Amino acid sequence: MPKKKSNAGRAVATAGNTNLARLPERIAIGDHEVRPEQLYIIKKRRPRGSGPWTDEKFDKVAWNDAETGLDCILLRQASGVWGGFVAVPPGHPLYGYREDAIPAGLGLMPHGGIDYAEACSRYEDEAVRVCHVHSRPNAPQAEDQTGHNAWWFGFAADRPGDLVPSDSKPILAREEGEIYRGIDYMYSETVQLARQLKAIDDSCVGKADPVLAPPPPRLGKPGGR
Repeated sequence: MPKKKSNAGRAVATAGNTNLARLPERIAIGDHEVRPEQLYIIKKRRPRGSGPWTDEKFDKVAWNDAETGLDCILLRQASGVWGGFVAVPPGHPLYGYREDAIPAGLGLMPHGGIDYAEACSRYEDEAVRVCHVHSRPNAPQAEDQTGHNAWWFGFAADRPGDLVPSDSKPILAREEGEIYRGIDYMYSETVQLARQLKAIDDSCVGKADPVLAPPPPRLGKPGGR
């Protein structure tokens, strides 16, 4: 995932929910039905040529996970792979934690592990922004999560053994056993991360003493790749 750019002097980008003719009420991701709150096609991020990505109709989908109430995003990265993201609101035990400060004992290991932990990227174009906007009248209205205060955790399918479409020889990579992690797989991994983050929050409810220490200050550059 790309490193964050400086936002000094930049205007907040206009929020929207789709670049299609209209936002559909429901879409299918594998065997699952999702009520999208954002849906985008990002032509410049679409892999070239035919491959296991050919039947993927969208490049960004955002939704609110019904079981956990957490906002989720699947966003195709510049390399053509999928990235999965889940937001937690202020008050969550991991709110503000950088990816390299998350205690290993929590077992948060979506595909390849978490490599992104940032606040809402509200200065980016909506199509590639990791920030959620509830657009439906009956959508949840948790202000601390849907606004700019959410803290996002993410991961991407560009680890060893993953087929990265932007590589110079993706066909050869497939012949050598690399696997393209499609939207169905990454949806399942994203939802599983949401369940884990919700369970961590639930385990701290009503406890006088914090389960986790406050997030340590981070040295070096901000997260992402």
